[in-house]
Amino acid sequence: MNSIARAIYDVAFIWLVLELTNSERITGLVAMTSYLPAILCGLFIGAIVDLFSKTRMISFATIMQGLILTLIPILFFFDIKSVWVIVLIAFFHNAFGLPMVPAFNAYLPTQIEKDGLLKANSIVNISWQTAVLIGPIIAAQLLTVYDVENLFLFCLVFYFIAAFITSLAPKDEVEKEEINFKKIFNKTKEGILYLKKHTTFAFIILLTLLSNLFVMGPAIVGIPILVKLYLGGTASDFALVEAFVGLGMLIGTATVYKIGHKFNHGTLFLLGLFIDGASFCFYYFIETMTQLNFWSCVHGIGIPFLIISRVSIMQKNIPEKLLGRIFAIISVSILSMTAVSSGIIGFLAEFMSIHEIFLLFGILAGLCGIAGVLHPKVRYLN
Repeated sequence: MNSIARAIYDVAFIWLVLELTNSERITGLVAMTSYLPAILCGLFIGAIVDLFSKTRMISFATIMQGLILTLIPILFFFDIKSVWVIVLIAFFHNAFGLPMVPAFNAYLPTQIEKDGLLKANSIVNISWQTAVLIGPIIAAQLLTVYDVENLFLFCLVFYFIAAFITSLAPKDEVEKEEINFKKIFNKTKEGILYLKKHTTFAFIILLTLLSNLFVMGPAIVGIPILVKLYLGGTASDFALVEAFVGLGMLIGTATVYKIGHKFNHGTLFLLGLFIDGASFCFYYFIETMTQLNFWSCVHGIGIPFLIISRVSIMQKNIPEKLLGRIFAIISVSILSMTAVSSGIIGFLAEFMSIHEIFLLFGILAGLCGIAGVLHPKVRYLN
């Protein structure tokens, strides 16, 4: 339910900005600034996650995300259509979303034995990817009836359903501690020192950071630019492209669930890293929406390989009390690079065709997977 809301938001937000500005550069800048919460305070979220009940934190954050998004249709009702006000709303929406991934990933090992985590994470990803598949389809159907700004009301509904379901989940036990800024700072420092000591895990995060620098901008900003300004597509066409990414992720997840146990987690991670990045090279040749849908599906297949394996590696090898902080550091690396990458794509689109950008960034992202193979330990991790 949460991911359906997020999938609808991702379609509606970037299309609304592109519709209001009709500018690649401003769209990239807006996408970049909406991820600033991760850069400013994401590092400390992990310590907060480790100090509080994960289920309660997820419920509260989800409710706040829904309430904040209702401001957009309200503003449009009063004919207030400033793109920078929308950026501010997106800023707070993403800020409340920061605890979601680290809290959930840290919660899962409290309920499931280590030997079952790879399959459990596969099931979790099937849930997420089903949402990534049907969320944009729901958005596409809603766009035939409602203006794009009204889609955020449907996000509210799904967020509230998610919060209600989460409140019914088994509660995780958290040792009560005194909570203050010093405690949060020290716990954050403890997580960083752990990675400094365990360099293989730090290298995985570094690969994640570099890969997302080259992948996230094209995925979030490049694709809507390609659809709207190069292929002449509509918001519904863009939503359908996102649905094909979700379909590819479902195929990839089913593959990991079925045969993932036959390979080292590290090998799965590097394979996913390569497919996720290198598949963008083929976007250079795209001339029709049908071709874009096909290659979006191919691109989606690699994503579960790297996500499921990376999460499982961390859950199995890192002490449970540190998991919130480690997953927060991973989230910060992803979201901060998403911000930077989105800004870069918007800037480069003024000087290069979007096809050339996909080719360049696809090569650089694919090289991250190849670089990981050169590390003496990563591909053998389990």
